[in-house]
Amino acid sequence: MDTPFDSSRNSNNDLSDYSTWSGAELAQAESAADQFLSEHHRAIWEAFARQGTVLARLFALLKVADLTLEQRLDCFARIAEVSQGLQDSANGFFELGSQPVVARTLAEAKI
Repeated sequence: MDTPFDSSRNSNNDLSDYSTWSGAELAQAESAADQFLSEHHRAIWEAFARQGTVLARLFALLKVADLTLEQRLDCFARIAEVSQGLQDSANGFFELGSQPVVARTLAEAKI
């Protein structure tokens, strides 16, 4: 049986420092990440799809030949903002799922 996560021993440390976690805690973190991503897959997909739709609209706007320089620059700025949001979201979800997996793999390799 897995031992419950003991957050008190990490109260002064960054909880993402997986080097101090036990094998059971790493497996539990991996399972929790998998469960979270599975349970929220639709909402995650919808958020990315909405951002993709916004990007598609901005790309279409760039096709307009008579945009002013200010309008084009505004469009580029908005594309950059949405793109940064997409990247931040993707990186966050990737880290959520991958960090416990990588930490567990490294811990097992040290054994």
